[in-house]
Amino acid sequence: ATYFSLDGSSAAHDGSATTALFTNFPDKSHLSFGTSHDLQIDHDGNHSVIYNQTGHLYISNDSNDGDIILRSDDGSGGVTAYLTLDGGEEKTIFYQPIRVNDNVRLNFGNQDDFVLRHNGTDGFITNGTGDFKITNDTNGGDIIFQSDDGSDGTTAYLTLDGGVGHITVQKEM
Repeated sequence: ATYFSLDGSSAAHDGSATTALFTNFPDKSHLSFGTSHDLQIDHDGNHSVIYNQTGHLYISNDSNDGDIILRSDDGSGGVTAYLTLDGGEEKTIFYQPIRVNDNVRLNFGNQDDFVLRHNGTDGFITNGTGDFKITNDTNGGDIIFQSDDGSDGTTAYLTLDGGVGHITVQKEM
């Protein structure tokens, strides 16, 4: 039985030191690392899984300004980036919509004191410390509060007009 092979026939031999060689393991192979098989990589021909059974699992890119990019199928036969940990800009960049399921909180702050959540019926914004500020930094920009108008549409009920500096109440209660 073949447990693994080094396959030089898959490489484009150009005589250089960078010729690509492959180490091939057949389907249903399990690679394990550690005396107690604490880290495993499995592939069954359909799915691939990395298991870690002790301590933390780190994924690191130590290249100066290097990124870690999570990519997946784009739904039309291609591959696209979904998430980038950008080492050069020191940012996490999302390229696709993010869904936080019902009753899962999106917490901000070291003490989780600013929370966005949805319970399946209502949406909530909760601030547990200091002031709650809404700011529009666009020169002359407005802050507009809109809601359902009772006719399958939305309408503005309150506008803080940054261009002329006054408050407009569009709908009286």
